[in-house]
Amino acid sequence: QSLFKDGRLNFIEARNSVKNDFESYVFEKYPEISRIKKSLYDNGALFASLSGSGSTVYGIFQNIDDASNSVKMFPDNYFIFISNPTE
Repeated sequence: QSLFKDGRLNFIEARNSVKNDFESYVFEKYPEISRIKKSLYDNGALFASLSGSGSTVYGIFQNIDDASNSVKMFPDNYFIFISNPTE
C-alpha cells in the first residue's frame, strides 16, 4: 500500500507502517509515554508518534477542533502546543 492516495497522506496506512524504533524502548521504560500516544488515538488523532529524538509525542488531527478537544484529556502540567498547518 502507498502512504499517499490522491496526493494526500493515507493515515490508515501510515499508522500501520510508519514506526519509530525508539518507541518500544521508551514505552517499556516510561509507560506513561505509551499512554499519551494511546490517549491521542483514543481522542481522535489520525496519526500519533514519538518524535525521532523521543522528546515529544505528537498527534495529527483532522481539524483544529478535534485537536483542541483532545487537550482536555491531559493534565495541566503537560506542555501542549496546537498548530494549524499551512497549505
